[in-house]
Amino acid sequence: MTQFVDIPGWDDNLVLSPHSIYDHVIYDSDIEKEFIEGLEHREDVKLYVKLPSWFTVPTPIGEYNPDWAIVLEKKNEDEEVEDILYMIRETKATLDPDKRRPDENRKIIAGKHHFKEALKVDYAVITNVKEL
Repeated sequence: MTQFVDIPGWDDNLVLSPHSIYDHVIYDSDIEKEFIEGLEHREDVKLYVKLPSWFTVPTPIGEYNPDWAIVLEKKNEDEEVEDILYMIRETKATLDPDKRRPDENRKIIAGKHHFKEALKVDYAVITNVKEL
């Protein structure tokens, strides 16, 4: 029992999230943590969710689980809501495909086609919330 004292719990990887569908969002990396915190500070973000592991898209090389579903409000110059934007975002440390695993790149390409072509939902790989 004494060997289990220093095991970190999942609550160490939570961010309070009033704009998510949950009270808190669990993150897998520092990039995701910064992304959540960035989403929480944007007024145009109306809702977001870190997609659960069971939410997958079939691809020729296996199941792909994108990171985020986000709803944004786009306002015109009179501050009136002009459009509601629905998007899927994948957060990565780099946008350079040469610095990612080949299978990861293939799943991203398949996911992009699935969301943009089949569902008409905006999809992109980003490194931070400023790239929304």
